[in-house]
Amino acid sequence: MLSSLVKWGRAGGLFRLPSSLGSSVLCLVVALGASGCSLRPGFLRIPAGEELSQQGIAADEKFLFDSSTKAPKQIYVKSSPVLPQLDLGVTPEVQAELDRFMSRERSTVNDILARGADKFGPMAEVFEDAGVPRELLTVAAVESGLNTRAASPAGARGMWQFMKSTARLYGLRVDRQRDDRTDFIRSTEAAAKHLRDLFILFQDWHLALAAYNAGSGAINRVVNKTGEEDFWGLARAGHLPRETKNFVPRVIALSLIVSNPDQYGFDGFKAIG
Repeated sequence: MLSSLVKWGRAGGLFRLPSSLGSSVLCLVVALGASGCSLRPGFLRIPAGEELSQQGIAADEKFLFDSSTKAPKQIYVKSSPVLPQLDLGVTPEVQAELDRFMSRERSTVNDILARGADKFGPMAEVFEDAGVPRELLTVAAVESGLNTRAASPAGARGMWQFMKSTARLYGLRVDRQRDDRTDFIRSTEAAAKHLRDLFILFQDWHLALAAYNAGSGAINRVVNKTGEEDFWGLARAGHLPRETKNFVPRVIALSLIVSNPDQYGFDGFKAIG
């Protein structure tokens, strides 16, 4: 199977599936909860020179899935060590979240900055080791307020709000004896891997963040249906769930604040950047 993938070649750095086999042969999914396989051929961009391996997980290897069989096997995609930075441009949506954080949600930000005083440093080290931008640490802040014991009615748990299936996918132990989703470091390591995989899949941090919130399958279906690959275009056209539409600008706005608290009127807090 791997040799066939390689022989199909890379055109401009893209893996493309033969039309005779269809997209069902290779369904690349990195967030459980996604149903179906609707990746358009060529949508997954893998920079030229990267290798496929089945020799276990190395520090710079990220896994996707080959679902051509009933029991999918893991395929490891060796990716570049450092991913691009998150675009922190202030769109109208981001500005609205900034205004909210600096006014009626000001106490929430104060709590996050206070909790982050001890957490952001070790978390940033984990993300740097994974080559993931530290600005994305605010995903945990938006998801849970940096509360390691946070639990949702849907069953998500921990600072990063992992569902059991996704947690296990990234090597976290979840059973009656132990739940690594509440482990500060282990869950952060899993989150860095998950975010990295989502970026490899979508090649865009805004879409990757949307997929973190809604699931990669849901975002793939919207992209395939509309032909739109820009998060802001999808959000403004009403193609995304309200929660996902708000999630991405909230992450960006909070990243701007925690990177420079004084600039936004939160004095006395140390920046994570």
